Amino acid sequence: MPRIELELSDKVYQRWRGFLRTEPAGRLREANLLGDWVALGFMAEVNRYLEQGGPHAKLTPEEERDLEAVMDRRSLSKPQRRVLPMFNENDNVTLNEIARLLGQEPQDCADMVAQWVSQGFLAPGPPREGQPAYVLGYKWRKHNLMANRPSLNAPRAPFLPALKTGKPAKD
Repeated sequence: MPRIELELSDKVYQRWRGFLRTEPAGRLREANLLGDWVALGFMAEVNRYLEQGGPHAKLTPEEERDLEAVMDRRSLSKPQRRVLPMFNENDNVTLNEIARLLGQEPQDCADMVAQWVSQGFLAPGPPREGQPAYVLGYKWRKHNLMANRPSLNAPRAPFLPALKTGKPAKD
């Protein structure tokens, strides 16, 4: 079998050793595909890597925020990923709505929601329809607004208050 030798920095070597302890690496080793997978992945991504300027490429602040949001979303559990889009339409959701979405009884969801509150994914919000309601935690509110409702970050138009009162807005 052909063999390739590479020179790595200590930092990259430590990351590689950490990767080798993961389940995906174990599955690739069991199938005798780890080396092929690394070589094919490298060849597939080398142009993108070089275009971005290698490992020390400077990202714009917007790209950094987007990357942070993507990485944070990847860390969410499957139920959290299902609940997150609920906040595209509503600023707060009730335990019953979360339970209905997940197909569970509210009593069964209560512990999970309490854990999400302690993790900062959700935060207690103002009660709605006599039931406790939840809002997204600060970090997730920021990510969700940027990704799904960018118009909420836009400055309000001066004529909007006039629509509510029926009087023209004053500048």
